[in-house]
Amino acid sequence: MKLLVVSEKESDLFRLFKTICDATLASCNEASEIELLEYDALAILGGTEEKPLIMNAPLREKTESFADSGKPIFLEYVGSFRCVYSAQPTEALPHRLVCKSDFAKLSAGDLLDSRCNSYIRPHFLMPNTEILMYYKKYTPAHDNIASNESEATNGAAFFRYDNVIAAAFRMCDWLKGAFAPKARWESVVSFVCEFLGADAPAAFGKNSLEAKRELRDSFENELNACIDRALTLLDNFLVAPDGSKGIYEGLSHNILPNGKRLLSTVIRTDCIGEAAGAFLFSGDTEKIEKAEKMYNLCYGPLVVKNGDFAGMMRWSEEAWNVCYQDDVARTVIPSLLYSYFGLSDKYLPDAKRVLRFLCDTTCKDGLRPARTDVLEYLSSEKSVFGPENQEHGLASAHYNSWYSAALLLCYLVCGEEEYFEVGRKGLETLMSLYPETVREHSETGELCRLIFPLSVLYKASGKKEHYDMLDRVFNDLTRLRHESGGYAEWDTGYRSSCFNNAGGECSLLAQNGDPVADLLYSLNWLPLGFAFAFHVTHEMRFATAWRDICEFFIKAQVISENNLLNGAWCRGIDLNRFEYFGIPHDVGWGPCCVETGWTVSEITTGMLIGKGIINGALKH
Repeated sequence: MKLLVVSEKESDLFRLFKTICDATLASCNEASEIELLEYDALAILGGTEEKPLIMNAPLREKTESFADSGKPIFLEYVGSFRCVYSAQPTEALPHRLVCKSDFAKLSAGDLLDSRCNSYIRPHFLMPNTEILMYYKKYTPAHDNIASNESEATNGAAFFRYDNVIAAAFRMCDWLKGAFAPKARWESVVSFVCEFLGADAPAAFGKNSLEAKRELRDSFENELNACIDRALTLLDNFLVAPDGSKGIYEGLSHNILPNGKRLLSTVIRTDCIGEAAGAFLFSGDTEKIEKAEKMYNLCYGPLVVKNGDFAGMMRWSEEAWNVCYQDDVARTVIPSLLYSYFGLSDKYLPDAKRVLRFLCDTTCKDGLRPARTDVLEYLSSEKSVFGPENQEHGLASAHYNSWYSAALLLCYLVCGEEEYFEVGRKGLETLMSLYPETVREHSETGELCRLIFPLSVLYKASGKKEHYDMLDRVFNDLTRLRHESGGYAEWDTGYRSSCFNNAGGECSLLAQNGDPVADLLYSLNWLPLGFAFAFHVTHEMRFATAWRDICEFFIKAQVISENNLLNGAWCRGIDLNRFEYFGIPHDVGWGPCCVETGWTVSEITTGMLIGKGIINGALKH
């Protein structure tokens, strides 16, 4: 079968066509000089370019004649053909593709993600057009949703009429663009191939977010290789090679149709501190030197020096006068653990200084408000120390549990009782309300957040009541374990503030029972949590849980030729498919984002500390 592919450059689809038929590539200008009827089928691929393809008049005339002959044509991102012409491109995200009816191996309502694509909505459709897939904005479902006739007409994106199939989006580099779920896209691509008269491909190749999947070596060797990849990745995100200017936040969730990823260049204090923590526990002298420079930045210009706000750690270089205690805690905790395990006390005075400010602005129940905004106090002429006279802070593990853990760690290192009392009170307040804490993204997120802080509390107090809290949370979390080794998102009563959000931060959870895990707000806290729980209790169930979650992360780590992806973990993974796929509605941190601090550094630090605890290198 002879196929002419009209496109300005090669693409994933063209390379695939080459494996199944006699495919020839020609540019528009070249194709206008070719006798098209010598070919059995025609594929016009405009998606290699940002602007949709508009054929020149000679080629258009020949192509229309080819269509008149009855031979099959596939049009991809072509702005005009027959009586159909299209609107200017708009960004598809957060739209997802919905199957209108059964076709190929797909079922009506199946969801497919084309990432941050370009959509040229057709102004008109030819008579007897069959819409196969359409774009729908905000789909409150993980995998499948009821198909809707009017939405299909308004959002037609993949359709068929006569001997023509058309895709009104950039599909030709679907592997580079990491379209998901991959098996569904393989079905769509096979459908196109067979429509053109070729056989379905036997193999399709890997996409740009392919995870490792299987362990082929010993756990120890696989773990070390996984850690090395992650540490190298963090090195690649440093603003300056020596770490002195911090680290970029990561990659946005937007994957462009050509596979390009957008760098998030925000310099956040928490990302710097978390990445420094991974470097500190790496055991590598050069990386430890980078960590020192990174902490000099965190504890230096990123902390207010004078006035009522002295000791307040800034959220970022952008949000200069805002402070989140959770972000501060995640910045400070690695340096406190460095002291706790007897490696160095060099960061302790600075850590105490920033925790002092937080203690002085904490409510009576040991919890703080969600954040501190300097402007709020300047404009209202209120005192920043007012919260210590308020009864209640925000009863959310997301916002306050690791803050309590930082205070308790500080107590374990320096012995000052006030840090213990405020930290104990905060966690006891949370557990008095548990499991009805104020949830941000999910109940799973709250459970994952609590393992490490409750382990630190039990270490600090030695009380059975605190052990019982840890035991209860661990058992509750265990019920959510998936056979893959991950823990599924769950939210009893759907009470999380980010549940089913549109236009803001959004949970990955659509319905309890969805096989989706969150590696930004849930599972990333578990390697350190399980490791420290084992350190405190010496119970093998926690060591087993640590190894289990580490195996999960080894399998889920992205392996890529892109040095800003190789060694990464993204936010949202489908636990059945073991593929990065999930609701893309979050305004900034969708399922494909990569966070250097929250995700990569937290997972890596937990792996390193757990490894050190289990092999006896880290002791208290």
